[in-house]
Amino acid sequence: MRRRPRGFPKRQRTGGAARADPGDGQGRIQPEGEGSRRIGGGSRSGGIREGRDPFAALLGRSEALETVKRLARKAARTPSTVLITGESGTGKELLARAIHAASPFAEGPFVSVNCAAIPENLLEAELFGYEEGAFTGARKGGKPGKIELADGGTLFLDEIGDMPLAMQAKLLRVLEERRVERVGGVTSRPVRVRVIAATNRSLEEMVRKGAFRADLYYRLNIIRLHLPPLRERRTDIPLLLSHHLERVVRRYRLPAKSFTKEAVSILLAYHWPGNVRELVNTVEALVNLVDGPDIRPEDLPPHIRSAAKTPDGQGAEEAQEELSLVREVKRAAEERERERILAALSQAGGNKAKAARLLGIHRSTLYEKLRKYGLLPSAAPPAKRAT
Repeated sequence: MRRRPRGFPKRQRTGGAARADPGDGQGRIQPEGEGSRRIGGGSRSGGIREGRDPFAALLGRSEALETVKRLARKAARTPSTVLITGESGTGKELLARAIHAASPFAEGPFVSVNCAAIPENLLEAELFGYEEGAFTGARKGGKPGKIELADGGTLFLDEIGDMPLAMQAKLLRVLEERRVERVGGVTSRPVRVRVIAATNRSLEEMVRKGAFRADLYYRLNIIRLHLPPLRERRTDIPLLLSHHLERVVRRYRLPAKSFTKEAVSILLAYHWPGNVRELVNTVEALVNLVDGPDIRPEDLPPHIRSAAKTPDGQGAEEAQEELSLVREVKRAAEERERERILAALSQAGGNKAKAARLLGIHRSTLYEKLRKYGLLPSAAPPAKRAT
């Protein structure tokens, strides 16, 4: 039986939309040889799989991010409105999807609206829907708006700071009355919808300047979550690099690549003004442009190499501390890879060719890993039989 969100009367749904999958947050580290100082991706084995926790999609273990996740889990249990703030590229929609997936609204739709991307003359019909004959070109029978489509689920209003003042007044009425009236309509429809809004602008400053309604601001700012920029959680950079390197390599079916220790040190010192989005795009560019398995400092974009230089030794010291985290994560990844190899050998009854197929790797690669983990004497693999 479908669980009803707390705080709302039970009623029949009037509309629906496909629920977006918040993702499973998979992240992998490519295991390397003993004493290696690189992180990477591309191997189907040797990965670290995040759990089914929706918030695992927000990759990182820094204290700043863990604090946000902890508060978001509490917020997810309530029907209260959530306001997510943070710079562009920090993952505000990803956090909104995680809150939705962990909430009593998870069985309902997640409907996302970018308030900055829709022209002002179309935003009202997009949000509130319209009745037949409401305007020239209106669809026969009318059309439900995004608010109706989010009934029973979550409405995510991205870039809420860019919403025109006229629309702010109508949105405030929906939040207060929990009813929506279509353009050209004479009656209103009840809706059960949880609203999450996000912005990279200072709504307080906009309120002072008269560019944002104070009453709507206070109605949205019930539970506030701030996503820190990437430069304030540098210890998450190694995990983000490895995860997205693995993802891009697998998507384009390219040979495995790895960042060298020196390249990682530069990337850790870079300030990442575009945050996680910039990091993702940088990794994709490097995967496509770099020849060979190693991504070295000279392969990095010039603006990253120059901006990452520090005038004193503080940046280098912090980078070394963060590289220690890389090594810890790699050791854990190698231990998990070793366990997977042993499980595959057990399942295959000791047949190494079958175990390699189960792992999705070539038999010679399996022999290399067996020697690496001390699971095989340092003898060469058996020669292929003549056909």
